[in-house]
Amino acid sequence: MRKPSIVWLTLLLVIASILFSSCQPGQITGTFSPETSEPVQTSTTESETAPGLTLDSSTQSEPVDGTTPTQIQPTPTPIVETRLSPEQWREWPVVPELTGREQAIYRLGQELGNDPQSFSKVGDCQAIKDVLMGIYDQPNRYYLTDNDAYLQETIDYFAGSFGRDGQGVRGGFNAAAVINPFLADPEACSAGETPIECEYNIHQPSFVIISLEVWWDGRTVERYEEYMRQIINFYISNGVVPILSTKADNVEGDHRINLATAKLAYEYHIPLWNFWRAVQSMPNKGIDPNRDGFHISYEAWTVRSYTALQALDAVWRGVRDQQTQTVVETEQPENTFDPASILISPDPIEMPAGLNGEILLFSVMQRTGEVLWPQGIYAYNIEDQTLYQILASGYKLEDINTETNTLLVSKDQQLFTSDLSGKNLYEITADLAITSRDASAFWMPDGIHILMLTEDNEANTLWMVNPSDSTRTSLAQGEITGILKPGSDGMIYWYEGTCEPDLPCEDVTLWRLNDGEPEAFAALDRVVFANSGNEYSWIKPSGDTNLILYTRDADQTGQNFTYLPGNRWVDMSWSPSKDQLAILSVTRSEYTGKSSDARIFVVNTNTMISKEYLSFPGLNPSFTWNINHNELLLTSTLLVDQSYQLNLSQLDLGAGTFTPLNEEINFQSADYLTINKLFWIIPITNGGQ
Repeated sequence: MRKPSIVWLTLLLVIASILFSSCQPGQITGTFSPETSEPVQTSTTESETAPGLTLDSSTQSEPVDGTTPTQIQPTPTPIVETRLSPEQWREWPVVPELTGREQAIYRLGQELGNDPQSFSKVGDCQAIKDVLMGIYDQPNRYYLTDNDAYLQETIDYFAGSFGRDGQGVRGGFNAAAVINPFLADPEACSAGETPIECEYNIHQPSFVIISLEVWWDGRTVERYEEYMRQIINFYISNGVVPILSTKADNVEGDHRINLATAKLAYEYHIPLWNFWRAVQSMPNKGIDPNRDGFHISYEAWTVRSYTALQALDAVWRGVRDQQTQTVVETEQPENTFDPASILISPDPIEMPAGLNGEILLFSVMQRTGEVLWPQGIYAYNIEDQTLYQILASGYKLEDINTETNTLLVSKDQQLFTSDLSGKNLYEITADLAITSRDASAFWMPDGIHILMLTEDNEANTLWMVNPSDSTRTSLAQGEITGILKPGSDGMIYWYEGTCEPDLPCEDVTLWRLNDGEPEAFAALDRVVFANSGNEYSWIKPSGDTNLILYTRDADQTGQNFTYLPGNRWVDMSWSPSKDQLAILSVTRSEYTGKSSDARIFVVNTNTMISKEYLSFPGLNPSFTWNINHNELLLTSTLLVDQSYQLNLSQLDLGAGTFTPLNEEINFQSADYLTINKLFWIIPITNGGQ
């Protein structure tokens, strides 16, 4: 039931103008400066009894309904501060440790009539249900391992709270906005209510996750703390246990926001969910490299929801069990891969000595929780619809030498050569570099040598390797973030850049080896070369809805360009015939981060005239050309019957028609699945080239 409210905060506000930034840092539309009295701060010094633990009148503000709260005077309970100092927040555990004050706050809330089975969220576009925990209100959309089965009790207990955004969440919300009554929804909130007052009165939560991510130039950390204190004091005075959160990005450059948040959690003796730490092992530290350095990647959404659920579970169990001192594990358990089963049809069989017809060669990846794991390498005969398994779980495809049918495969940081049967593995290195570009090993066009990137303590090293006699030659060393597959001209290209923790790589430059010497080639971070090596292409955004495709000769002359719809390109490849270029583009919502179906374009690189085909649905779309350059094989991931399914389809470029392969070949699981590398080949035993 909704509680009555009064305009209590409005009397304290002097509005100069409204501050309301979007989820993109750096955009400001005015200022908002509430004039308030300084909140009473709890002491940050360690003592046997935490200041304010009894929640007496010195730490309580008037609740939003104007009534006098029931005064609870529990016996002061010693708080043993087991957490590290705020300055050591990077080492704080992902799942928060409890101090004991949470219990007193929770008891006050129960006296005030808060719903023990409700929680709310306060945040911006990265707190909406699509990104943060909404999945847990959708049965069969999530999977819990045996180790995580205990979390189902928490999911069941708080059912109905996960799948709502509430009035405290909106794209663009920040610490100032959520206490601004002019930004409350007039259709849901009473006049003068702030968004957080409105949400409290509607939902009456016992817990609240506060995850305010936005930062922009000009905002001081002192102002952030001022607004956060108002938010924290509001919830504590109304008996709602606040759970603060660190953020994944470091847009401000020195982590001042995360440090300030840790200081507040330490001072108020309230839980901190250290989301920043949870994404440190992810590619690009969980930040989407194709956006603004602020938004997290799609893969990080799962980690965000999972660790937030763990945090909520730990706090709820701590107060539920009436424990006056609750300390959860300070480290997350080691990542263990306990995947859901994968339904594969037809049943894969062992690779025979000889193959007939056109073959699709690919490796499958499966994500469970924070772990993305290779689930084997497969070959599919398009003509007789036979599926073969070349290598089992743990192995990932890197490249194929079509002259000899020899594969490059990896397992963790080991790199091997293998024949198509997968039975003759030969180790090349145990130090293969793992980069976010997923581009660390390729065959050279001579069919003899391998180009590979290894990881050393201080720098990555680029090598030319002859696997027949194990000789290797160092070509370059430094902050190398990935290499490009060499074209028929044998030219070697690689990316170098400065990769700071928590931020996308910056100052990226494409380098090449020219007459044995490294030289800077272009200040571009994502290019695709024609098979001949004589031309290359890249794409730049043009406004919010268009892209510009550029092509240029490798001697840096003869540049052309054309416009294409979309605001993000997801895949691009030259055809074997050189004069065609296929591109997949999407339009991605800045509010939810969701992308449209992929639009397919084939551009004649002589005339720069493009032809568009029907769009292709699914997440993580990609494609490869067939050897005759008249068809594309497209792949993506679909959500079908509450599980993930690999989506494969042939596109006839002449007729413009699709031939779905999902009925002939099916990979399906409750865990997210995707195809890592994809090749469309004709093995040399059957006339392939």
